[in-house]
Amino acid sequence: MKQYTHLTLEEREKLYLMKNNNMSYAKIGLALGRHPSTVRRELERNTDASRALGYLPDSANTISAQRRIGYGSKISRHPQLKAMIINRISLDRYSPEMIAGRLKDEQSRITISHESIYQYIYSQEGQEQKLYQYLMRSRPKRNKKYGRKVGSNYGIPHRVSISQRPKIKAEEFGHFEGDLTFFAGNSSINLLTMVERKTGYFMADLNDSKHSDKIVIALLNTLRQFPRKLRKSVTLDNGGEFVLHDMIRQVLGVPTYFCHPGSPWEKPYVETSHALLHRFIPKKTDSRTLTKVQVQQAVNKLNNLPRKRFNFKTPSEMMARENIFKYGALRA
Repeated sequence: MKQYTHLTLEEREKLYLMKNNNMSYAKIGLALGRHPSTVRRELERNTDASRALGYLPDSANTISAQRRIGYGSKISRHPQLKAMIINRISLDRYSPEMIAGRLKDEQSRITISHESIYQYIYSQEGQEQKLYQYLMRSRPKRNKKYGRKVGSNYGIPHRVSISQRPKIKAEEFGHFEGDLTFFAGNSSINLLTMVERKTGYFMADLNDSKHSDKIVIALLNTLRQFPRKLRKSVTLDNGGEFVLHDMIRQVLGVPTYFCHPGSPWEKPYVETSHALLHRFIPKKTDSRTLTKVQVQQAVNKLNNLPRKRFNFKTPSEMMARENIFKYGALRA
């Protein structure tokens, strides 16, 4: 039986054009190789009701991705499974491997991998219950040696090393560097920062959480300010907040690359921008007092600092030269 796959951005763009030509669900489905009911559900579920323009491919992709993020893990979706796992670990002292193995052996209706159980144990919810203390090696933090590794991916699924990133030409627009920066007061509040490499143009988004689902949505919203043809790559570090980076490729078609561990110089523009940003918002600032208005004021100041590498033009002036507005993008 053919396995269902979610619509791609390319399929959504075709659907958008066919819908505007008043084609029926059946004809659109035939052209896409999809069932007509799939087309109907796509239009019903992924149309942004807040927009007068109706169904749009980019918005539909983002809505679909956000819904998938909201589904959560298998354990969070099945309370009985969660209760059984907690009891087996805390009372019977089963290891995750034992729990997963028994479920499979008993041909249980719901099975789960031992890796998913480990991820739950070390999730925020699992940490609050201190489930790690019942493991054979009761470490409050997971040792990397026992983490999931696929070709040294540092715990980040589908990680692609910066060494595999195509060479970026100095005159090529659309390559971004991203990172988080923190302040005093609260270790969760952060700024997601991004820099476009050619122009040095800096962007920042204030977040009250560093959870990966919040961060990837902030990344998507920042990148969507730019036209599709001008979004070419994003380079990140190996922080756990970027584990859902693959959503950027799935939703926007933009490849992501990761620096070598302990090599911040591999994304020099965002690192330099952090140093400049802290002139306007010092590191010792209590993050609980930060506001989006204060952050945007600092971003504006930073983008209007003359830079030696631009012969003392500012990033704002360099961005203006790109004439992004002709594409109808880049919100203020």
